[in-house]
Amino acid sequence: MPEIKSPLVNKQIKGQPMKDFSVPDESGYQPPQPPQQHRHFEQQVPQFDQNAMREFNAGMQPPRPGVAMKELTDEEMRIIELKKAKREGKERLSDGAKRRIDMLINMTRLTRDLEIEGQQYRLQSLKSIELREALVATAEFEGSIQIVFETRKQLLARSLILVAGVDVQQFLNSDDIQDRIDFIEQIDHALLLRLYNEYLSLAQEAQDKYALKTEAQVKEVVEDLKK
Repeated sequence: MPEIKSPLVNKQIKGQPMKDFSVPDESGYQPPQPPQQHRHFEQQVPQFDQNAMREFNAGMQPPRPGVAMKELTDEEMRIIELKKAKREGKERLSDGAKRRIDMLINMTRLTRDLEIEGQQYRLQSLKSIELREALVATAEFEGSIQIVFETRKQLLARSLILVAGVDVQQFLNSDDIQDRIDFIEQIDHALLLRLYNEYLSLAQEAQDKYALKTEAQVKEVVEDLKK
């Protein structure tokens, strides 16, 4: 029970005892529990088998060159290469296919030998890719006087294959197209015109050789296209 002591009256006054009130909590709130101490935490960590871990890590490593591939047969290796080429969107021609293409080109490509001032020259008809490269190279000069000179230079650089009786690659000691173009630019203009006119005649001859000549041939091609 509390007491009040006053120095003024030198008297102690006893107060009434205080009552305790208890209010129940109906909100349902639960105070958080203090975290439990794990005395044996190290015992809860799973122990891994060291051998299993080494095998797992070894499986994640890429195979060493020359180890796993040796186990593949030649047929399996060929299939892998074909699939790889197909994924890349390209397939290299076999040696046999390349030889057949070369034979076909040599069968269809025309050549013309010339003797000018005692010197031997040889021209050849151009492949489609060579003609395209020549025309693309001259496109930037369209509409200018240079287009005439550039066209002759580009076509002859690809058509002229024999100079003074010597293969042009051996004559120039180079097979680079730019070296051929530079050589054509150094030729006397009159000789260049003669070679160019001979090339035009050869190109027309090649076109006439494979062109449709009769009405029956034209009709046959049209009927084939309709099928």
